[in-house]
Order: sequence, then structure tokens, then C-alpha cells
Amino acid sequence: MPENIKYLVFGATGLVGSEIVNQLLELNKNVTVLVRKPIENPSLTQLVGDIVNKDDVIQACQGIDIVFQTVAVIDWNPQMPDSMYKVNVEGNRNVINACIECGVKKLIYTSSIDVVFNGQDIDKGDESLPYPDVYLDHYSESKAIAEKEAINANGTPHQNGHLWTCSLRTAGIYGPMDRVRLPTLIDAVRKGKYMHIGDGSSKFSHVYSGNVAHAHILASEKLGENSGVDGECFFITDHPATNFFEHVEKILIPLGYTPSQKSIPCWILQVVAVFSEFSAKIFRPKKAPLLTKYTVAANCRNFNFISEKAKERFGYIPIFSLEESIRLTVEGLKKRGYDSKKNNEEGNSDKSRIFFRRKRKTVR
Repeated sequence: MPENIKYLVFGATGLVGSEIVNQLLELNKNVTVLVRKPIENPSLTQLVGDIVNKDDVIQACQGIDIVFQTVAVIDWNPQMPDSMYKVNVEGNRNVINACIECGVKKLIYTSSIDVVFNGQDIDKGDESLPYPDVYLDHYSESKAIAEKEAINANGTPHQNGHLWTCSLRTAGIYGPMDRVRLPTLIDAVRKGKYMHIGDGSSKFSHVYSGNVAHAHILASEKLGENSGVDGECFFITDHPATNFFEHVEKILIPLGYTPSQKSIPCWILQVVAVFSEFSAKIFRPKKAPLLTKYTVAANCRNFNFISEKAKERFGYIPIFSLEESIRLTVEGLKKRGYDSKKNNEEGNSDKSRIFFRRKRKTVR
């Protein structure tokens, strides 16, 4: 592939996509993004559009060599929102079809550990795990459908040769641009609804967004015919699995919060989750309930993975330490107004859409 490789990032303002853009720019790469609203960054080629619009996606893919597809609607609501299927499945399908039509050489799909989870224990899981027959939530199912379609497209012939694809199944991602998991927990703490689920013995895999981005770029460099990466799925984690609440409190406490240490047994919350989901199906609230069969199972069971395959196939090793990952996450959330002082004074207001680093730094 020529030196002047052209990259396209879908989801460039999101948790993973923004980090991929940052790291590509730090490497002085030619980066294009498709965004719904313009971004203040002269280093990028920007196209305004939406992944659910086929024409927008085709226009964005013109002349592109490598595509990163990170877009997804994340929602654990027991009723699948129309937007979730439209974006996660149909939008991803638009990307795949556009890559084939426009002769894109490589497509890296951002998947999730949820695609293999059905509520049963997974301890040090690897890629031999099968897709479950039944999922606990629609998000997991939508990601599995999209992943299968991305992998099935591997090797599809087109005008420039073939499309090569792979899928990176990320653990629970955290980072400065988190708009889902950490903001939800912060809101729960502020409202007195935060609690520990279970006895603290279960282990969950988290991964820092910067390490996820690094894995994507490494995969894109290795991806090609008979590379050991094409048509393959990879779990992406970084540091040893810990209890979910032990990890998130390393972020909540430096933000100035004092999370409750109250713990409720799993069996009680499993019953509550059933009624919570039943109520949500009837009343259809805009926000997903805090307790669902998925959220309870994910915290009551071991739900952790290893990344040995990614290390062996494309050399993935985390570049951000746990300490640095926590520090950068806390700093980013403070800038966005999520620390306790700002919340108490003015209520939460996420004042910044995205932080793009403009200066090139040394990649650790």
C-alpha cells in the first residue's frame, strides 16, 4: 500500500473514534471524518453527513484506503430503540457496501465483548467462545449482527482488488470522552442511586480508549490477505480484570465523589431487574432503567477476557498504563464539567463535544 494512505473514521467524535483520529494525526496521517456537525480542526478533511444515509457514506468512502467503523448507539433499554437497529445494523451495512462499491482496501469494525455474553460466567475468555443463541439485551444482539456482516464481507472482490475486514471486540471502554457509562454512574451517585451489585468477587474487563485506538491502528497495518488478521475477531483489553465497582471508583473518587459502599445481593437485583424491564416495556421511558437483566448479570458474573490473539497476530500491547489511563480520564471528565464541585454549583453540563489534540506527541 502506498505511503499516502487515506484513512476514514466513522464516529470521530465518539469515545473510540476521537482517539483513533488523535493517534492518526500524531502519526501525520491523512484523515477524513464523516460527522453530523463540523469539528474545529484544520488537520482533518471533514464531510458532514450521517452513517444511516447511504449517499453520505458512499461520498465519504470515495478514494479511501482504510476505514474505521466505530459508530454505535449504546442503550440497554429492554425495548430496542429504532435508532439502535438503524445505526448499529443498517448503518454498518451502509459502510460495508460503500467500502465494496468504492474499492476500500481495509475495514476495521469496532465490536464488543457483549457479542459472546448471555449472562453466564466468562473468566479469561478468548476467541473460541461461540455466539450465544439468546442475548440479554438488544445492544449485544445488534453488535453481533453487525460483526457477522463485517466479517462475512472479508475477501469481497472490488475494483481495487479485495476488501479485507476484521473485528475488534473491546472490553468495557472508559476514557475522557465517555458519554455513557461514567456519566450514568456519576448521575447515579449524585441522585443517591449508586450501589454495589453482588459481593465484589466478580471480575470485569475494562479497557482505556487510547489503548483501544492503538489496537485499531495496529490491526489496520497488519490487515491484508492471509495476514492472520483478515476475517478474524479479536478481544481487546489492557490491564488485569478487577471488580467493576473497584475500577470505576478509581475515577469517581478523584472527581470528588464519595460513592456509597452499600451492596445488594445479586439474587435480589435479578428479581428487581425482571420487574424493571417489564415496567420499561409498558411505560417506554426515554432512558433505559439502571437495573436490567444485562446490567445485573454483567456485574454478578465473571465477565473478563484476554487479548493474547491480538498480541500474537498484530503485536497489540497497551501503550497507556493503568495509572495514566485513570489520570487522563479524570482530567477529561473535569474539563467537561463532570467533577463534583461543578455538578453541585451548576448541574452537569457537558460543555465540550470533543477534545482533539493538535500537537504531535511521542507515542509511548
